[in-house]
Amino acid sequence: MEGLELAPARSKRLIWVRLPALFLFFGSVWVLYNLFSDARFRVNEVSISGINLLQRAEIERLLDVTHKSIFRVDSKGLEARLLQEFGCIKRVEVTCRLPNRLSVVVEEHEVKLVWESGGGYWWIGADGSVLGRAKGPGDLLVIHDLEGLAPEPQGRIPGVPWAYALALRQALPEIKAYDYAADKGLILYVTTAQWPVYLGHRGDAGEKVALMKALVEQLVAKRVDVEYIDLRNERRPVYKKR
Repeated sequence: MEGLELAPARSKRLIWVRLPALFLFFGSVWVLYNLFSDARFRVNEVSISGINLLQRAEIERLLDVTHKSIFRVDSKGLEARLLQEFGCIKRVEVTCRLPNRLSVVVEEHEVKLVWESGGGYWWIGADGSVLGRAKGPGDLLVIHDLEGLAPEPQGRIPGVPWAYALALRQALPEIKAYDYAADKGLILYVTTAQWPVYLGHRGDAGEKVALMKALVEQLVAKRVDVEYIDLRNERRPVYKKR
């Protein structure tokens, strides 16, 4: 009988002991609810720095955090998504700053050229690596894929002489684009008649440019109608009349 009399007393004591913990729990829930729902802690400012190739709107579209609670933003997850989506990003840091600001600091890879195939564009690094899809050529040198050799490039595009193309850019800075074919290499077009000049895959860019200019000057002076000029072997330049 004594055991039966003590049970209610113990239950009452346990309730009083647990009350502070319950108040603390519900108080924490109330505080968290207010933090997550309070308009003061909703993202309304996104700071983005370090971008040259990417557009701000592209990054904002992927982030999709405007008006969301700052406490719901997964910074590491957003960093991973940015790196996966944009191959031209080398490093990125996403930081939440109370009460309502998101900071994105981007470091891009050094992009030197653009590959175009079938109307699509891809950024290319100095070593020839594909760094991701681009919106367009911008101010970079463009290599046009004449034969559909790499319509969806990944990793590296075999055969394309990237270093040679950059050397030609130095020798002919006014030329913003070259065509590319596997057998003819880099191709540019000269005179108002648009004569194709086959520059091949290698050689001294300065010497080839000087040779090309001299040969074109002679052919124009002689009023020769040219189908193409072949400088793949600069020691034996040839041309074909129409």
